[in-house]
Amino acid sequence: NHFWGVWHGEQPFSEFKRRVPRFMSEYGFQSFPLIDSVKHYSIEQDWHLDSSVMKTHQKHPRGNSLIKQYMLEEYRTPKDFASFLYLSQVQQALGMKVAFEAHRSAMPFCMGSLYWQFNDCWPVASWSSIDYYGRWKALHHQAKRSFAPLAVFIDADNDDLTLNLVSDRLQASTCCVSEQLLTLSGEVIWSQSREVNISALTVTHLRSGLS
Repeated sequence: NHFWGVWHGEQPFSEFKRRVPRFMSEYGFQSFPLIDSVKHYSIEQDWHLDSSVMKTHQKHPRGNSLIKQYMLEEYRTPKDFASFLYLSQVQQALGMKVAFEAHRSAMPFCMGSLYWQFNDCWPVASWSSIDYYGRWKALHHQAKRSFAPLAVFIDADNDDLTLNLVSDRLQASTCCVSEQLLTLSGEVIWSQSREVNISALTVTHLRSGLS
């Protein structure tokens, strides 16, 4: 399945949880490069979405407006243009994280997940996780975490929390799963640890002790 309800269809990132196919062959979301990369093809007076330079370095007709539209629905307005560029990457990474975790947690029903796209052929706002100059966007760091051979994903459904322990390892693993509930000041008010055996190439679903 190629799924573009998120981005082209302007659906929320949560839609990734509902649209899990056997093999997700294409999906994505745009972000800008960081300011250090943008400085290679612009000057400070160009640093706003309506500048001719920013429009030229955006080949999707609604790209800049879609990034901003999604951002204003989830985040506070960034204080300046550099912050806007950074937050666009955070938004892209956390949005795609929803898809990564939904796909991997659905193993063995879903056994493939290819996000669009890896890199850029020129300096531009795009769906890439590495920009034209080779700098990792936040998405690339998130992909490294989300596609680790052994990963823990938390699925929250109202007050029910499920821990999805995903293993792409060829051998079984024994892990210690630790949970903590903390106050905003860092005080631990509840904790639990347990040993879990995880079979090779499987997903182990655990109910959280907080549920």
